[in-house]
Amino acid sequence: MVKHIPNMLSLLRMILSFLLIPFIPVRVGFIVVYITIGITDVLDGFIARKFGYESDFGAKLDSIADFVFYLIFLYILLKIYSPILESTHQAALIVIIAIRLINMLLTKLKYKKVVFIHTLANKLSGFIVYLIPMVFLFVQDGIVLWIILVTVFFAAIEELIITIKYKEPDLNRRSIFFNEWFR
Repeated sequence: MVKHIPNMLSLLRMILSFLLIPFIPVRVGFIVVYITIGITDVLDGFIARKFGYESDFGAKLDSIADFVFYLIFLYILLKIYSPILESTHQAALIVIIAIRLINMLLTKLKYKKVVFIHTLANKLSGFIVYLIPMVFLFVQDGIVLWIILVTVFFAAIEELIITIKYKEPDLNRRSIFFNEWFR
């Protein structure tokens, strides 16, 4: 039972992601659910690595939970923060989504399965994206959004390069540039 805790946390993250939508108008509830999502995201991987419960299924489930969260997050971002999203921000967001979708398609064709690689850049961009609602509570600025978009863009490009370059998927490849340093 204990070895399933990381997978249960990933499933909980998916459920909580859907719960964000009805909590949009309830600021305190939204923040509590949002922070809980972040905690489950950190804990599932930490527990899996710390106690040797890592598995391909768990890595895939974690990636699916991330994907569900980001889809819902995108909806919330467009719903709440559309006033600060300029057309150039929207164009950059479309490019990033296109790169992510191309990578999903490419991994499906190349590896016969959809693969999301847990690079350091992906983790950093995920953390930065995660902070958006908290940051935007205090600062609603287009420059902050550009920093986020550029970070996410480079993470998406790195993942695409890794997919193109390597014959076999390595879900835990840290970076295309520094992989040996961060193993």
